[in-house]
Amino acid sequence: MAKRHKYTDNRLGIMQLIRFKTAIVLLCTCSVLTSLITSALFYIYLSGEGYGGESWISPADHYLPLAFRINSQGLIYYDSPYIVIRVHNVSDQWISWVAFGKAFDFGVYEWKAKCENNVSNSHIYLGIFEHHHGWCDEGIITIRFDGDVMKWYFFTSNGVGETEATVIDDVVFSVENTFRIDWTPSYVTFYVNGSLKATHTMAVPQEPMQLFAEVGTGPSPPTHEPKCFFRERSFREIIG
Repeated sequence: MAKRHKYTDNRLGIMQLIRFKTAIVLLCTCSVLTSLITSALFYIYLSGEGYGGESWISPADHYLPLAFRINSQGLIYYDSPYIVIRVHNVSDQWISWVAFGKAFDFGVYEWKAKCENNVSNSHIYLGIFEHHHGWCDEGIITIRFDGDVMKWYFFTSNGVGETEATVIDDVVFSVENTFRIDWTPSYVTFYVNGSLKATHTMAVPQEPMQLFAEVGTGPSPPTHEPKCFFRERSFREIIG
């Protein structure tokens, strides 16, 4: 009887091993499929419509893959027509996406975005360009909310230790706005809904940068969930 039990146990062990290997194969297959689906889904569409009727990118280049940075209490999802960054009202969370595969240089760019719950202890970057994502002192052009002082800024950094910030006090960010920058080697101008709002000349990035958006929370939790809404198909370079 002991030998039979031993045989039975071995047989069950072999069956368990077969099932385990089958589960691994299925898991790997699912992982590959998930990777393919993720690669197919998480791309940002770039509009090719310039004001002069020209296309600044070929149809094959209309989509750029997105890389995500997600903590345990935040998420990025698509809620048509927006790419949404959402963070729970907990502390020390940084959630962002950055488009890679293309770096953007001097030019005129436009995009549409809005946010919700720009509250204390939250930080929002409502686009647009960063040289090395996560190191804003190495080059950035952005519209940011600083929850430590409860203010919005047009903000630039040139990558050599100089920054420039202009307080924004006449824009409602809870509704969608059309933002535009004119980026040259000597200045960056910021427009909101067609109106010139600021010109920066002291901290102008000189290197190509990547498209991004980000939401974070500080050491203390915010009272509400901060959210950023970046309208897909709104980002474009204005030509002509």
